[in-house]
Parts: sequence; structure tokens; C-alpha cells
Amino acid sequence: MKKRLLACVLAGAMVVGTLTACGSTQSAEETTESGTTDASEAGTSEAGTSEAADDSLTLESGKLMVAAEIGYPPMEYYDEDGATPIGFDMELAAAIADEMGLELQIIDTAWDGIFAGLDADKYDVIMACVSYTDSRNEEYLLSKPYVANAPVLVVPNDSDIADVTDLSGKSVAVQMETTADYVMQDQISAGVDMDLRQYEKVINAFDEIKAGRVDAVCTDTVVANYYLGDESNNYKTVWQAPEAEPIVMCFKKGNDNLKDAMEAAVSTLKENGKLGEIATKYFGSDITADIDY
Repeated sequence: MKKRLLACVLAGAMVVGTLTACGSTQSAEETTESGTTDASEAGTSEAGTSEAADDSLTLESGKLMVAAEIGYPPMEYYDEDGATPIGFDMELAAAIADEMGLELQIIDTAWDGIFAGLDADKYDVIMACVSYTDSRNEEYLLSKPYVANAPVLVVPNDSDIADVTDLSGKSVAVQMETTADYVMQDQISAGVDMDLRQYEKVINAFDEIKAGRVDAVCTDTVVANYYLGDESNNYKTVWQAPEAEPIVMCFKKGNDNLKDAMEAAVSTLKENGKLGEIATKYFGSDITADIDY
């Protein structure tokens, strides 16, 4: 996820393999009325594998509704079928729901409206590579971090850009209203005369640099490593923001019981090795090993 009030990646290699379905998906504009889906169908976690769910924790009895912008690999994206949500956040959300004895429902939501949807009780929690920021912490209830993160600058290997201060006269692509976007806007305010180009999806930013239409991309570290992938010989990371912005789960203020229950589930998943297993699957190593849970 990802971002400041409207806007999330850690160094590590991406392991590409067969990815499994993690949650049922529904647009935020659709109603949330739905029956229980058979766990054998793609995208549904099997409720009841752990202790019985506490119906008072969630908006809908027996169901954990999780919002994500499904277009931010490797955290959340669609599988090759174009319909099944996969990624680190999605698989972690499924594991948390199983641990809590709840059915998981993933609600695909555009980033620019994801916090408004939380305010309007369209879902219980946002798990979309949401970065911790002080301003966001004032407006929402944030969990303990479950992944470290910071914005980075990616450039072609033959670029003369070596630092963020070298961006004057250069074009930089970002996903709009993300932490990376705001970091670059701060650089402009500090006197760096760059051409900042904002895109709706982070994939659009990487398409631009791969096509040679921009000089650099600023994004989260885990996303950068995922997108570079097999093209790591063609691109490099030349700068990382000095302030870390760890990834958290985001709840409405006052929803402490659900936050505590989901944190307890993450703690169990860390202790039994499932959290590390999911991390290794998507990043090539356990990037959660040093997280305090």
C-alpha cells in the first residue's frame, strides 16, 4: 500500500512460482451482501479452521472484509486469470482470517478512495501496503508494523542520476497520492526542478521507464524489487528515503478489539512460521524476521 493520508517495500528478490488464491473479491461500489462461498472456490479462505469467530469484531458476522488496491505487486495483484487476488498482503489476510475463524472477503478498491470507504464502514480493515505516517496515525487506528518499508529511486543502469538531488531537469514517474509521490513533491518544494509525472497505477510508472519515456521511478522498495525482477541488470536503485515507513494494517478509530485480534493472529503466524513462509514465497527471503510480534 503505501502512502500518506491518501497513499507503501523492502529489498529482497521476488520468487516467481505458482501462486494460490487468497480471498474473494468485490468492488467497493458493490453491496457487501453475499452468502457464504464454498472454500473450494477460487479466492475464499475456509472459515473455522481455528477457534470460533467473535461476531462482535467485524461489520458482518463471520466475515472479515479487507480492502486492497489490487494492482500493487508483489503486495496485492491479480493472478494470470485476471480475477484471483494474490500477493503478500492477500495471502497474509487469508491466513489471518483462517486463524480467527472468519471467511475472508477481499474488496478491490481504488487507492484514492480507500480511506473514505473505511470511514463509511464498507470494510473492516485496509491491508494494501499502507505505510505508517504520523498524520495517518492521527486519523486512523494503525496496527504494529508487519513489514519494513521506504521509498526508493530506480533508474536505468546507464543513468547519470546518483541521488535525489540529481533530478533537476529529469522526469520522474510515481503512483499518484502515494508516499513516493509526496516524497518527490517535497523535493520539488526544496528546489529540485524535476518533471514529476503522476500515474494512477504503479505499473504505469514502470511501463514508462521501461519504454524510456521517463528518467526515474520513485516507489516502495518491495515493489521496486518485484518490478525489476529479471530486468535487474538493466536498472538500479540509487537512493532510499532516510525515514522508514513500515507497513501496517489500518482500522477506524475505536476498532481496537479487531486490531488486537488481528495482531494476535499475526503473532501466532509468526510463531508457527507461516508468516515467514508467506514472506519467503513472495520476496525470496523472510523479510518479516525482525518484526516485533
